[in-house]
Amino acid sequence: MAYITRKQIKGVTYYYAEESERLDGKTRRKWQKYLGPLHKIMSALDGLPSKPQYAEIFELGSPAAYLKIVQDFKIIQTLDSTLHKRSQGLTTGFYLGLAAINRGIESVSKRSMWNWYKNTILLRAFPEVDQKSLSSQRFWDNMSTINEYKIKPAWMNLINSVLEHEKIDISKVSYDGTNFYSFIHFFNSHCSLAQRGKNKQGRGDLKQINYALFCTRQDHFPLYFDVYEGNRHDSKAFENVIDNFFEAFLSKVHNEKGMTIVFDKGNNSDANFKKFITDSEFHFVGSVKPDDHKELAMISNNDESLKPVSHPRLDQVKAFRTQKNIYGKNLTVIVTFNNTLYTSQLQSINNEINKCIGKLSLLSSKLENRIAKIITKGKKPTKESIQRQAASIRSGQHMKKLISVRVTDCNGIPRLNYHLNNTAFAELCDTYLGKNIIITDNAHWTTEEIIVSYRSQYIIEDVFKQMKDRKTGSWWPMFHWTDQMIRVHALYCSITLLIRALMMKKIQKAGISISINRAQEKLSKIREVLNVFPPKRKKKVSQSTISKMDET
Repeated sequence: MAYITRKQIKGVTYYYAEESERLDGKTRRKWQKYLGPLHKIMSALDGLPSKPQYAEIFELGSPAAYLKIVQDFKIIQTLDSTLHKRSQGLTTGFYLGLAAINRGIESVSKRSMWNWYKNTILLRAFPEVDQKSLSSQRFWDNMSTINEYKIKPAWMNLINSVLEHEKIDISKVSYDGTNFYSFIHFFNSHCSLAQRGKNKQGRGDLKQINYALFCTRQDHFPLYFDVYEGNRHDSKAFENVIDNFFEAFLSKVHNEKGMTIVFDKGNNSDANFKKFITDSEFHFVGSVKPDDHKELAMISNNDESLKPVSHPRLDQVKAFRTQKNIYGKNLTVIVTFNNTLYTSQLQSINNEINKCIGKLSLLSSKLENRIAKIITKGKKPTKESIQRQAASIRSGQHMKKLISVRVTDCNGIPRLNYHLNNTAFAELCDTYLGKNIIITDNAHWTTEEIIVSYRSQYIIEDVFKQMKDRKTGSWWPMFHWTDQMIRVHALYCSITLLIRALMMKKIQKAGISISINRAQEKLSKIREVLNVFPPKRKKKVSQSTISKMDET
């Protein structure tokens, strides 16, 4: 039977819980538990916990979500199976996996990795990791061991294991390319990938790296990626990228009985279409420029041949189906008119017209002032120079056709007259605007299926938006300046996309309808609070709790 005793030590009374037992006719203490002085016992009875010395707060939600995927799919082990190194320190796969996790949560430089890492629950998930092992030098040492020819096998090993585990549908795939500007010096001779080109963020003054990606239509899984020179045209790059993709997925496509790749008209070329049209198990859905097929583009938007389609995702869309010999083969052609696209393009055309007319008006006013001798200084304009300036002002799409310009002579000084060609504007609105000309070699597909497949291109565009997002994007910052390190950077950024796709699949399987950005925002708010109490008997005492979460 247990009972309470007390002891007086240096004038202070302490209480203990004890239990005795009788052995061999003698009473002996079975156990004893220290309870403390009376005021602490009373506080405990009143439900008042002792006050912690301090609290440590760790990021829990996002690191735990990413770590769960990395562990479930053995991403680190799969990478290590390809990227061998000496048994020394952390593995190369660990550094790539950690970089991928960081890129998905809060992209930092390798120099700042430890400062981020120590404030997350990863600190206790990998107790063998310390500040020295996460120094920027250790990252560089491990990344530099990855030969460029090993990147593709490492990625394919990872993708193949995921495809096998998750049974991902790869029958429909989207392809597109984008570019990322960099701050690599113009005279840097160590890097051939970074080149000046037409940058999609408007930073043509900087060198850029082009990035190509194949993504599944279902679940948005990244299947294959590549990086290439920033000044190489999309259609030229596509020739090489598609060959590598075919080589990597030929056996899988054979088992899947074909794959259809969706790409936009920027990748069109005779050589590219020949790869699909010749006896290949790969098929395509693409589009062509209206100017290259004027007999289709000039069909009136109100023509009876354009019939409304019934698919719920194709509201306000009309279509006309035909066959035409393109790139040496009889292909299925779908001419579509989209009222939403029409409204957007019409607004863009009106804005461009107003901008051109404003510049032409300013140029005309200057010439009139010179004719009236209000302006007498400066170089005297010529008829040819004014014609060149007017052509430059109307360099936008359709502007030369919509705005007519006439340059005449007045006392040796050119005079500029211009007007909007209303007939040409009405014709443009009734034919080109709102139209797409879609082509495919899948003649057995329905019209709705072809249109929906082509419009699935938004999937890969959304992926690129995620990569470029300054808050949750995976590409920036990039502090590399050699081809090999840029390719490794692209590898772990692509692994981030894979982790996110797997994470979103789990979220959707749980019946939660939420975007990746919203999911990341909610996960980022989940924290672990570690209350640290005064040590007892020289042992650290702590208590872990989680910040309040909402229903989702």
